[in-house]
Amino acid sequence: FVLISTIMNFINRQHAALLRGIHARSQGTVAIARHANEQTATKATPKPYLKATHFNSSIYPKTPITDFSSMALKRDDGDYYFEAHSEALFSALNSHLDLQQQEVIETTIAQPRISATARDMDLVEAAYAARDHESYDKILILMRHGEAKHNVFERKYVQKNGTAMGEANADGDYPVDPMLTGKGCGQMLDISRRTATFFNRDTGLQPDLVVVSPLRRAIQSALISFPYHTAQTSLSNTPWICHPMGMEQANGNKSEFVSSPQELGQMFPGVDFALFEESLVGGDVDELNGRDTVPLFESKIDLMGRTDEFLRWIKEREERVIVVSSHATWLQSLCAFPLQYEPESKGLEMFKKGEMRSVGLKFD
Repeated sequence: FVLISTIMNFINRQHAALLRGIHARSQGTVAIARHANEQTATKATPKPYLKATHFNSSIYPKTPITDFSSMALKRDDGDYYFEAHSEALFSALNSHLDLQQQEVIETTIAQPRISATARDMDLVEAAYAARDHESYDKILILMRHGEAKHNVFERKYVQKNGTAMGEANADGDYPVDPMLTGKGCGQMLDISRRTATFFNRDTGLQPDLVVVSPLRRAIQSALISFPYHTAQTSLSNTPWICHPMGMEQANGNKSEFVSSPQELGQMFPGVDFALFEESLVGGDVDELNGRDTVPLFESKIDLMGRTDEFLRWIKEREERVIVVSSHATWLQSLCAFPLQYEPESKGLEMFKKGEMRSVGLKFD
């Protein structure tokens, strides 16, 4: 009797889970169908692509030409020094374009630039756009990792010592290549509920490729957010690739010391770390981390070069719907420089921790 009761309880739990999954998928399907009907009924003109040669001048005034080839900023307080980073990124972009026009620039951005027009959209529109091959070449699902342990360490350090946030980095206990906190995991679980609703066969919106930064907090965030599309769970064999161009190198924090491809492979089976391993000098991660106290401050021109190269790589891939899990400064550079994109109602603010945005791309 006890055995039969246990089996029945198990069957009931599985049945309830199945019903919840069907309900979630049906919500996504209904939302997409409603969107399609509205499009047909109103024959509304789609929202225009967001395109600009420079940043929005109403947000930041253009600064005089300056050599930003070695420009780098350190975060002293606040959350990712948004204003200082944005101003430097904007100035570097304008300087690069002006000097390029004068044919006097030598920069790390050596190849012909790849650019695309981009349109901000919600997940209902993204599912609809995934079927529109004429208007969109790619659908990018851009995501910033959730709160990580170094974020908490910095806050507590400042509260305890009353010093600038940057000084926390010199503490011996500062987290190196940190994982997510419980709150960070919760932020990504919130995203996973949305992905369960909209990323499935019923809606037609399924990731063809997942790209992650080599830093553990970005990989962990993607795995939590897309639990039904990992190498272990996906029936469609969705590839997961760790791309070295997607990592954070702008803040000069020990949180940006990266783990070796071997360590990451053991921790995150199913993610392909071949590209990351090939990018290391002599295949040794110590060469990348070999800076006595903190990683090198990356210049904004170098950051723009990395996001340019990443977009070129994306364009050459055959996959259409691509998830990218990365970091605040990198995502902002990608959106502002090669994509020339400003999210609606967001200006140029950075991605919040645990935030996901969808973008439709048409390459120029």
